[in-house]
Amino acid sequence: MIRVALIGCGAMGEIVARDVYPAVDATLAAVVDPDADRAASVARHTGAHAYGTLAEALAGERIDAVDIRVPHRLHARVALEAVGHGRHVLVEKPLATSLGDAREIVAAAEAAGVVLAVAENYPHLRAVLDARRLLAEGRIGRTLAVRAIRAYRLDGVWARGWRESDGILLDQGTHQASLIRQLGGPVAAVSAARFRDTVTLTLRLESGVVAQSLLTWHSPGPWDQAEASVVGTGGRLDVVVDYEGHGGGCVTWTPDGPRRQTGENYYDSHRSIVDDWLDAVRAGAEPRVPGREGLKDLEVVMAAAASLDAQGAVIPVGEQ
Repeated sequence: MIRVALIGCGAMGEIVARDVYPAVDATLAAVVDPDADRAASVARHTGAHAYGTLAEALAGERIDAVDIRVPHRLHARVALEAVGHGRHVLVEKPLATSLGDAREIVAAAEAAGVVLAVAENYPHLRAVLDARRLLAEGRIGRTLAVRAIRAYRLDGVWARGWRESDGILLDQGTHQASLIRQLGGPVAAVSAARFRDTVTLTLRLESGVVAQSLLTWHSPGPWDQAEASVVGTGGRLDVVVDYEGHGGGCVTWTPDGPRRQTGENYYDSHRSIVDDWLDAVRAGAEPRVPGREGLKDLEVVMAAAASLDAQGAVIPVGEQ
């Protein structure tokens, strides 16, 4: 049985501790947070022991793997500490807040021979997996364009000051980069524009296809919405994401009529992420979203940030 230390007992840490770890084949041995009350609260509901630091948890427990759910700016420090102790690592998106840190994490994990996975939801959604299969089968013909949107209000348990200070591009841009890359392939270059706190991206894919992305925290948006659309010569494909019910799925529109495959909630992917990571640890295999994939998503985001600094100039991806 793999023994896991969960680092960070905020909103995301509490969710995975409460909803995911009781249902997976692993033991949550330790929960770690510098806020003792917060750590104790999560520990009471899981049976894990509470600690203030990863070092204390490693000294007090047998730990095989570390699940990192701390604010973005702390990802690199905690991930490098865990890898330095030879532990397998799952880290929330984005992998880090700089390309230098992200590359250091990836290189350290490879040198240590440990599994490094990034908790990026979209590659685990059935809607996205179905979309990739249908696109490969030519269901909507040749791809002409890809459009993605991440529009909602930052409230409830997600309203954390550090999220707003980091900005929507870093916090949500890796989601969009991952989704567009899943549907359209590698991104070659990016141009970005900002209106107040709303960011739009124009992405030139290596295939020549142009993709567009919209990011905003200032629209309520429906709980179930088409967060990505692929327009093809033979029809259109929508990736519908549902945050409250189980209506998420892949919809195709062709001259033969619409076809809809549904039956998932976005948050189902949290368990899939952890299950996939644990399976990779047991098999000594690569997870669905390894560190290098998280690095590629971050490269897109950093190119977009460079474009914003350059008044919308087209910035090649990976050259920052």
